[in-house]
Amino acid sequence: MPRPPAVAYLFLVRPHPVDDPPAQQSLIDEEARDTAGRLGRGAIGLAGSIVAALIVLLFITYVAMWFQKPSPRIVGSIESWVYFIGNVVVACYCFPAFRASRRRAFLYLAFAALGFAYGALFTLLFGPRLPAGSSRSQLVLYYGLQHLVQTVGLVLYAAGVVSLARDAQRRAMRSNHTSEVVRQGFG
Repeated sequence: MPRPPAVAYLFLVRPHPVDDPPAQQSLIDEEARDTAGRLGRGAIGLAGSIVAALIVLLFITYVAMWFQKPSPRIVGSIESWVYFIGNVVVACYCFPAFRASRRRAFLYLAFAALGFAYGALFTLLFGPRLPAGSSRSQLVLYYGLQHLVQTVGLVLYAAGVVSLARDAQRRAMRSNHTSEVVRQGFG
């Protein structure tokens, strides 16, 4: 049997890429990505800290007003503060829960809570009504956006709760089915 020409063997050999980055280059790229990630998280943390400081200052202003000018409206402002703080706490628990479990229900609940906190914050900033000098278009825009955010928040809350409830039902059904199979196998 005649041997194939030597050129045929060259087609079977796979060339190695010459432009592979050296290990040092990949370490530098990884360090650059880590640094960029830390800077991004730091910027978000700084912005969050500034917003938190402004909210604390707003709260201090409210407390000072409660003692200087007591009125029945204090109950409404306390309610708005409780509403705001409660929703911020829900968001602060739901975002990490989403990151840990990757379940969308927690993300829905977190964004709903942020939407409701946004509405409560604007009620705290502007009061139940906008200032008297506001034009009709400003009033329509303000109240329209406020109702839109609250409606979207309600839909997200409902979607998150329903999703969590369905997951719990599925787990319970799987657990019951598994325990039945185990009982039948050992019974």
